[in-house]
Amino acid sequence: MFNENLWTSDVGALNEATKTKLENKLRNSQPRAREALERLVKEGKIQTDVVAPIGVNQRSENPQPFITFDSNGQLKMCMDENILERNQVNLDSSWFNLHENAVTQIAEKFGVPGKYLKQLAKGEQWQRDLAANILNEHSYNTHRSRVLVRSVGNEVRGVLSDQYKRYDAKEIVTAFMQSVQEQGGVLVDGLMTDTRVFFETMKPYPIIVPTQKNGDVLLAFGARLATSDFGNGALELRSYLMQITCLNEMVRETQLKKVHLGSRLPDNIQLSQRTYNYDTKTMASAIKDITQQIYSNENIDKQAYMIQRASESEVDFEKELKNLSRNKITQEEAAGVQKVINKSDPEDGLTGEGTLWKLVNGMTAYARDMENPERKREISEIAGGLMERAK
Repeated sequence: MFNENLWTSDVGALNEATKTKLENKLRNSQPRAREALERLVKEGKIQTDVVAPIGVNQRSENPQPFITFDSNGQLKMCMDENILERNQVNLDSSWFNLHENAVTQIAEKFGVPGKYLKQLAKGEQWQRDLAANILNEHSYNTHRSRVLVRSVGNEVRGVLSDQYKRYDAKEIVTAFMQSVQEQGGVLVDGLMTDTRVFFETMKPYPIIVPTQKNGDVLLAFGARLATSDFGNGALELRSYLMQITCLNEMVRETQLKKVHLGSRLPDNIQLSQRTYNYDTKTMASAIKDITQQIYSNENIDKQAYMIQRASESEVDFEKELKNLSRNKITQEEAAGVQKVINKSDPEDGLTGEGTLWKLVNGMTAYARDMENPERKREISEIAGGLMERAK
């Protein structure tokens, strides 16, 4: 239930300068979100799934792999035409370009260092030749196992477990957007890379959270959906917060984290179409329910309380950033956050004393201006994770 001691809602709190800043943010970012939606639909139409053996039957008199590799132009994978036919895949060629995400996943399955193989795959011709040779040698000398090969057009983007639970991402995103609209939310921003997709949404009016040591915090509140069809991240649904005065963005702990694993897929992927449709429908229903919970006043209460608690907790910025740079952010990123904190500009949302909340704002202010949109979102997750200490 709404707790007026934690936050208030006041549309009048937006002065003209802040209104203009928010309007410009939406004007600039909403087209990106629409582009992401269009790309999701377009690539979904040419996405194919094939269940195929990788490695060989060691007991065969003449073991031959069903998947081989070549380095002509770039690292490529060739799938046996019988495998493609069994999976009802009709393409002009059985040769596929390998996305670096798929290269890493194949390397893991063969026990080859993924970073090294990726470097070879992107290198000069002799390096690509070496990468193909390494993969072919492992194909001939590795016991056969089954994988799900997921491609878009003629590019393989994921080589996944044969227990990978498939969802129709378009239907999942549609369910999310419908629930957001029902809660009075709007699409704020979005991003679709080759292997991941993000959509941020919020209620377009401010929530004011008074804090003990960092002043009043003016927030817009909503939800973010993220997923990957290619094994580059779980299906996640998180609370999304934007400080309207500075446009810093933060996401909190996921309310839904689903690793795509289920029962083994059949050799003929078409046989599992009914399961695919059922799993998607079930997940879409769960997404709608959880989105409603994230937008609820009860959840806003929870987030406002943690902001207030974070504002009461003083921290040593240098020590905190040193710890973060050990495994979550780079030393360069830590130095950038420290610079933002030292500047302590109210335009970056940095006011008041040296608290956990100020550290979080230093990280989100640094992330706000990053050129890499995917890393920007990762930093916002790391910053939101620090808020767990304020429970």
